[in-house]
Amino acid sequence: MLDKWRSFFKKGEWDRGFPLGKKKMKELLERVKKGKEEGVNLEALEVLEFYGLPLARYRVVRSREEIYQVAEELGYPLVLKTIASKVIHKGDAGAVALEVYREDVAEAYPAILGEVATRMPWLTLMGVLVQEMVEGEERREVKLEREQKKPFPFRWITRFFKKGEEEPMERAEEVEGEEQLSSLMSHGDWEDVYKGMWALWLQYPQVKRMELEFIYTPEGFESSQPSPPKLIDAKLFFFEL
Repeated sequence: MLDKWRSFFKKGEWDRGFPLGKKKMKELLERVKKGKEEGVNLEALEVLEFYGLPLARYRVVRSREEIYQVAEELGYPLVLKTIASKVIHKGDAGAVALEVYREDVAEAYPAILGEVATRMPWLTLMGVLVQEMVEGEERREVKLEREQKKPFPFRWITRFFKKGEEEPMERAEEVEGEEQLSSLMSHGDWEDVYKGMWALWLQYPQVKRMELEFIYTPEGFESSQPSPPKLIDAKLFFFEL
């Protein structure tokens, strides 16, 4: 596996690959520059999907009428998250509803919109992200952050939340170059997932910070052909463009 990663970096595959992702990212950077936005949430999910990351299924709705149809299409339980004009910590803003079933939709949809409108009236609400609720044995938060507009160095922080354990484990690395990064690749079951993440991160030093949240499904641990973790949330923050 280490040889695969060395090849990935040595041959510059991270720079040449993912043409659809690069096109989507270029469009996003233009929009961020025009709007002078510091960070994005929904657009981060869209871009990362083009980079091959396996996303939990989701749809965006902008009316009460839409949500009923979308909820039936995705199936239950669901997670509802508000989409706002600025990136916010949705838990702190009361902007997320978990384990939403058919009988909960009518109440949950206006409740989260009202909560954000009350707590953060300066935000413009742009809709609700309706997402399948993924059950898993592990939740993993990955954060990449850099202080300068260049691929290296950067800080890589991962927090592991194991089911049944109260405190997460944390791993932090200061990554100085490609050789060090390739030597840190020790998660064989995450290899394909990380490839797209690293490609985007190294291709676009305009990204100051990337925050990703994954859920590992039970089959991912026990199956002979483990399913990949699913990305349930993502944020991209930018240097001034």
